[in-house]
Amino acid sequence: MKATLEVLAEQGYQRLAMEQVAARAGVHKATLYRWWPSKGNLVGWALGATLSTGPVPDTGNTRDDLIAWLEGTIANYTSTPAGTALPALLSDLAHEPGTLAGFRRHFLDGRRANCEVLINRGVERGDIPADVDVEIFMDILAGPVFYRQVVTGVNFVEDLPEKIVDLLLSGQVPRRTD
Repeated sequence: MKATLEVLAEQGYQRLAMEQVAARAGVHKATLYRWWPSKGNLVGWALGATLSTGPVPDTGNTRDDLIAWLEGTIANYTSTPAGTALPALLSDLAHEPGTLAGFRRHFLDGRRANCEVLINRGVERGDIPADVDVEIFMDILAGPVFYRQVVTGVNFVEDLPEKIVDLLLSGQVPRRTD
């Protein structure tokens, strides 16, 4: 994993080669292919395994739990080499065989499972309606973070997690602070 991330940082995804990773790791290229059938699968695994999936926040308050989860999501995308590499890898995540599947399996699935725990706990507390569409709730919660990181490149404002959670929980429309 370390070798993959180092070569990725130095060469970028397009120029990364399995041979380079194998040499950096001190193994034969065949060893890599035994575990990861493609460059995309290897990179998807390395990114997914590097980013944090949790822990599941439990502050005793649904709003604070969701904010803490979102703060962890932002930290993943802004303060880790894997997270900062995502914008450059977006098209390859979707088109390179194994990349997106590996990334989903090793990171997104666990992160979404943790978020689902928070949403279900919020339903039990009565803070979130029982008939909530959990999948769409999660997409709306994390979507603005991913959109800013990958699409617009707009900097994250300090109170972004609070604004997103308040919009979801109470319909409070975000206001400018200037």
